[in-house]
Amino acid sequence: MKKIAVFAAVVLMVLSLAACAQKSDLDIGDAMVKSGDCAGAVPHLDATIAQPEQIMDMALAYFLKGRCAKESGDVAGAYKNYYAAKKVACYAVAHETYTNLNTYGRNEYCERIIPEMLAELEPRLGKDEVASIRAEIDKQLEDRYLKRFVKNYK
Repeated sequence: MKKIAVFAAVVLMVLSLAACAQKSDLDIGDAMVKSGDCAGAVPHLDATIAQPEQIMDMALAYFLKGRCAKESGDVAGAYKNYYAAKKVACYAVAHETYTNLNTYGRNEYCERIIPEMLAELEPRLGKDEVASIRAEIDKQLEDRYLKRFVKNYK
């Protein structure tokens, strides 16, 4: 009987370790972007955006998609994804319950880093296209995502 109990305990430990070792779509997509495989990363990043575990997962996925689009020469795609990353990161900072070092880092992306990237891309798009992209992303984020992360969203 003791052998069965020990065997069951070992099996449970192995299964729990295997569950911990699984990588998320964001982890896989991030690794692929870092290795230069943006085409392979996009489906994983899209899956993260569709079903994020945390709001900052979505921000990072948009940011990585923006980086990939910029590297491929897709200025509109880069702007669209960087703008979405900015909106989500700023939203997360504004709704942080506890202020910590992560909050300050996120705020740096929200207030300085991504806006500088957007300012670099804007002249290559034109005012009308920028306005159109912003309106599209604002509507998309409001309708599909941000309501998930706040209980009393208005």
